[in-house]
Amino acid sequence: MTGLPGKNFLTALDHGRAATGERAENGGVVREFSEDRSSCQIRFSRLSADDADAVIEAEKALADKGGYELEWKLYTHDAPSDLAARLEAAGFVADDREQVLALPLDAETMAVFDTSAFDVRRVVDEEGLADYAEIAREIGRKNADSERRRLWACLQETPDVMSVHVAYVGSEPVAGGRVHYPEGAGYAELAGGRTKTTHRLRGMFTAVVGSRLAEVSARGLDLVFTDALPTSEPILAKRGFRTVVGTQPFVYTPSS
Repeated sequence: MTGLPGKNFLTALDHGRAATGERAENGGVVREFSEDRSSCQIRFSRLSADDADAVIEAEKALADKGGYELEWKLYTHDAPSDLAARLEAAGFVADDREQVLALPLDAETMAVFDTSAFDVRRVVDEEGLADYAEIAREIGRKNADSERRRLWACLQETPDVMSVHVAYVGSEPVAGGRVHYPEGAGYAELAGGRTKTTHRLRGMFTAVVGSRLAEVSARGLDLVFTDALPTSEPILAKRGFRTVVGTQPFVYTPSS
């Protein structure tokens, strides 16, 4: 796997987590901000039982001062072993648990994700992002419009770090997903997969995965990671994705 520190998926994942974003002075924390700095994700940390609580409080204080939502992306192998409990005790709210899956790309893999029978397009303008938001609203997402604005800002400012793909039936957008290219990571990340309730079990989800994988391969990368909920993990596992580690976001909303 070109550009990666060996063939171990977990090693590759941690390499990318640590390589991307802004580095803090303490705890090995690596932060990644949204384009408008309204939200921040802690992608990586190197904490001990001795310094964990102090680092958590320091990050909360920065979020309060900056007025941004703070998400701590916890992985099950992160230290200390009770970091989840420490985050909750500090006022972070746990979100859904997911599994990180990995897929090395080769000709055999790409054949599994054949998209020739589907109309999947990379969208690059506000109209296309409105289609992606339409899918989000149909499945009950409350933040579809704010997400659309955030994604548009990203496409304008840093178009090479993210792509959005949407599947259509006729003129109707029915499924979509994003692919991110973390700087210095050496791999791509699939995110934001969604399908309208009216078009599930028709291969749309898999087609959007395949379209993004084709783009990743065309850009010269040969490894992708994705966070999978229990609903999508079996679909991806049947097509060659391998489970790497568990992950769970913990979210802190700054005090007003």
